Amino acid sequence: MSNINQEHPEPKTLKPQDIISMKGLGQATISPDGKWAAFVRSVPVLEAEKSEHRSHIWLVSTDGDEPFQLTNGPSGDGSLQWSPDGESIAFTSKRSGDKSQIWIISIRGGEAKQLTQTKNGASTPRWSPDGKRIAFLMQEKDSEATEKREKAKDDPVTIDQDDFKQTHLWVIDVETMDDEPELLFTLDEESDKEGKRDGNEKDKSRRLTEGNFHVSDPRWSPDGKQIAFVSAPSPKANDEMFNSTIQILDVPTQDSGMGKIRKLTGFNGGENSARWSPDGKQIAFLHSPEGYGQKDLYTISAEGGTPTNLVADFDRNTDTPIWSPDGTTVYFTAMDAVRWHLYSVPKDGGDIHQITEGDYVVGGISIADDGDTFLCNRNGPNTPSDLWVGSIRTDELSQITTLNPQIVDFALGEVQVVQWQSSDGLEIEGTLCLPVGYEEGKRYPLIVEPHGGPRSTRDLGFKPEWHYFSGEGFAIFAPNFRGGDGYGRRFATANFREWGVGDYQDIMTGIDSLIEKGVADPEGLVVGGWSYGGYMTSWMVTQTDRFKAAFNGCGITNLVSMYGQTDIPSFMRLYFAGPPSQQLELYHKLSPISHIHHVKTPTLILHGEEDRRVPLPQSEEFYAGLKALGVDVEFVKYPRAGHGIGEPRHRLDVLKRLLAWYKKYVK
Repeated sequence: MSNINQEHPEPKTLKPQDIISMKGLGQATISPDGKWAAFVRSVPVLEAEKSEHRSHIWLVSTDGDEPFQLTNGPSGDGSLQWSPDGESIAFTSKRSGDKSQIWIISIRGGEAKQLTQTKNGASTPRWSPDGKRIAFLMQEKDSEATEKREKAKDDPVTIDQDDFKQTHLWVIDVETMDDEPELLFTLDEESDKEGKRDGNEKDKSRRLTEGNFHVSDPRWSPDGKQIAFVSAPSPKANDEMFNSTIQILDVPTQDSGMGKIRKLTGFNGGENSARWSPDGKQIAFLHSPEGYGQKDLYTISAEGGTPTNLVADFDRNTDTPIWSPDGTTVYFTAMDAVRWHLYSVPKDGGDIHQITEGDYVVGGISIADDGDTFLCNRNGPNTPSDLWVGSIRTDELSQITTLNPQIVDFALGEVQVVQWQSSDGLEIEGTLCLPVGYEEGKRYPLIVEPHGGPRSTRDLGFKPEWHYFSGEGFAIFAPNFRGGDGYGRRFATANFREWGVGDYQDIMTGIDSLIEKGVADPEGLVVGGWSYGGYMTSWMVTQTDRFKAAFNGCGITNLVSMYGQTDIPSFMRLYFAGPPSQQLELYHKLSPISHIHHVKTPTLILHGEEDRRVPLPQSEEFYAGLKALGVDVEFVKYPRAGHGIGEPRHRLDVLKRLLAWYKKYVK
């Protein structure tokens, strides 16, 4: 189909509705025999009283046959895992109520069987290696006394004591799919005051952990006798990010009570993604020394001891480890500059081999039992996410899904990687999306988009919003300033105690380089970003009036108050070498609100009302300050939204509102 109308030869470009209607690719994993890929596909739902993304599980042959839908829960399905024999899939769904429960379905189709029915829901199903049990997580229930106090409105909350519920590990026996009734097991929570064992005689579930800690990411040992899991003092983001450790549970035999738990490493936090070697003798895991930041890949004896850093000389941010079936190799993905690729390293360390190559991004790797066939999610500058199947031996990749075939009908902007030198000589890189129909020698208005994090990077993955703006005549510039991932630990920590200093210079010198190249119109500059990108936007308009318009999305504006509002105060202590009580002058100095009297740039502020990462008062403070100064400012709050705007109708509003704001000030 041509994207050119013959009567009006204008290219067909992406509009907000086109972006919102795109199908999303979520979790995906290959079957043990390598013949099938199961994946979660999401679609937007815009009904009279609905504005959401609904997910279901699909199957596709790794030969590339037409995918087919496996589940059809009215509220969506997800969190899938293959059974060891490859005949069934466990997943979570709210089809039986308002809480997610665990279900099982045969890959041959038919009705799904409900496995759990718990008051607080169940999540994260994990099959045991023999396929006879499923471990899962369940949030603690309120005590009878607590429920009575809540009903009587006698419910004061003590912070860090009463404002969260731990999640713990359970296991349930799985009967054959032919067994009746359809609801296999019910957890009768009221029958067991201690929560260790339920009184329903049909129930074959057992609680495996209890105590003042929070469990996530359980993984069975190959012999089914142990489970590795990530433990944190609480489910709060600050604890999960900075204080998580890997624990090993000896799974108790039937009716033998709680199992013994031991800590695996000597690290005190920043650990996750524990994965057993096929022989059960070693565990690969990720660890970030800072808690938040670049993660290194380690192996350690399953009995404990001294871990080995397999990527000590690699100096790149690594992601979830995967063992080869023969146990000789550990695979992982890593971010190198603007690309994510698949790598391998010998289990005891050694030369690192890059398996995938090219100007694209891969993730979500899973490997079949043959040790060669792997599945990945791949996307590129002009290609949305799809499933690809590859061979580790030959490095070949073949696409097996096309979730958004309509994208070929649209004219998209060309995305380039650009480099320049900052004011202090540091080499900086970024991405540039040129306007649709770009003509060399012609200058264009430039949207500058600082990334979030700051431990983030603008990579070469597909970003439909860029192509929306490029279709409206804008160039989009995304600088990977100091403090971001993909360029090594030294680069990533170069903005410690210096937010808005070197990174500001990195961005401004990048803009100047594009003006010098004749791409950017110096009279048509706008800036806007989310989260840390919102901080940088607010900071930049206090330092210069070169921008015609600005947009701050969920951004930090007052570092002092942010420390007391955010759900990750340890993040602030990391970057500023302590809390405000120890570094008050520095917190003040680097806060945009401290320099707000310099702002002249018209500013649009967007924020989710339920944001806990950068709470709403951060935007309220900046809005009030700009309003008092007489600066043209608009502030929009999105109900139910957290740190990011996700509901389809809200996303439509954001896209339309941003373009209108930019065009209001840029001709």
